[in-house]
Amino acid sequence: MPSVQEDLVRYGVKIAKARLVAGAGGNISARDGDTIWMKPSGFAMDEMAPGDLCGLDLATGEQTAGTNRPTSEYNMHLGVYRVRPEVTAVFHTHSPWASGVISSGVELKAMFAEFVNDLGRTGTVPYVTPTTQRLADRMAEFVKDHDTVFMVNHGVLAVGRNMKEAFFRCCVVEDAAKSLVAASAVGRPKFLTDDEVAEINSLDAVKFRARKMGEG
Repeated sequence: MPSVQEDLVRYGVKIAKARLVAGAGGNISARDGDTIWMKPSGFAMDEMAPGDLCGLDLATGEQTAGTNRPTSEYNMHLGVYRVRPEVTAVFHTHSPWASGVISSGVELKAMFAEFVNDLGRTGTVPYVTPTTQRLADRMAEFVKDHDTVFMVNHGVLAVGRNMKEAFFRCCVVEDAAKSLVAASAVGRPKFLTDDEVAEINSLDAVKFRARKMGEG
């Protein structure tokens, strides 16, 4: 069975291939007991090896493994894990389509069932300076009630019970943004109503899908 570090590296490659980041942008992490493994600062998602990752103690934030410097957003990741003990993966991308829509003043809402099925509870956080403790505190408070966060002028943050769930959420947000731009270019987007969203959530197939995503 692959280690947490090996899996995190594999998902870094998947994120790069999906073009959800550019250069050394974005940051990802995964929980292994009381250790949080993180992308090192200055590395592209697809150039990491397991030995490049940084291990931080969840409680103290001290680096306990790895010789590289952790992502500058390490405090944001730690804050999420501390308030969501069931979360084992936090993926933060700078997805171009999603980031653009999120930062346009247009609300990104459900147009298709996948948005409802896969993203969990969504919400938007106004711009806060990256890497600051203010951002870490804001995100830690916000993710208590949200699973996929739209960060104005910053990107997307998705949490997951496993890495697959966090990754799928990043992918679905990017596709939702592309669909919104396409619909806006040719006409007026039609969003699902609250009743339509509630009906989708009530379907047994959706509950099964969510359970399977949680199983990894």
